[in-house]
Amino acid sequence: MTDEKTADAQETVDETGFAKRLRSLIGEGSARAFAHKAGMGDSTFRNILNGGMPRLDNLLRISNAAGVSVEWLATGKEPAKSDSKFEEEFALIPGYNIQVAAGHGSIAGDESPTRELAFRRKWLRFRGLNEKDLALVFAKGDSMEPTISDNETVMVDTSERKLRDGHIYVIRNGDHLLVKRIQTLWNDGVQLLSDNKEYPPQEISSSDLESLEVIGKVVWVGKDL
Repeated sequence: MTDEKTADAQETVDETGFAKRLRSLIGEGSARAFAHKAGMGDSTFRNILNGGMPRLDNLLRISNAAGVSVEWLATGKEPAKSDSKFEEEFALIPGYNIQVAAGHGSIAGDESPTRELAFRRKWLRFRGLNEKDLALVFAKGDSMEPTISDNETVMVDTSERKLRDGHIYVIRNGDHLLVKRIQTLWNDGVQLLSDNKEYPPQEISSSDLESLEVIGKVVWVGKDL
């Protein structure tokens, strides 16, 4: 599942030398260009460049972009062996600053990832998921309570676009992105169901189905306890 060693990794970062090493990697180039190469937001990268504590996923993205080891980047020490164990064990799934239930945009259109979460490759294989098909977005509202709560992260498998009874999908309807449970109807239409029973079902006729775009199936929800 998600990497639980991020806090420990942050504590091992040599703060005094990290920014200096990072600036040496940029050299005479543009910080914004380097941030883009690393797939990071400009403000996030500049915060790190100015002394902010980098997260483990950002360390990995910077090291990949610069072609240096995470160990050297964090501590200044050259690794004794190849720094590939993390990459072998974990896949970084991109997260987008997009809210589903209402909003504009698409999961993987013109948007750039704003974060990444690490998931064990073994867990992804067990679930039959391909990391290249996965994206993380935010839920908005309480219509899918208690299954999905407001502002929780959901993982969407964009390869799963065939609607099946009982499963939860992210669907575009016009300018809105909805996250709903699906029930197929006898007349080839579908009902969009909310797990929160205070919200009535929305029936979509077979003739209106063409106006819906299925983004993908929800396969994981990040829960705060």
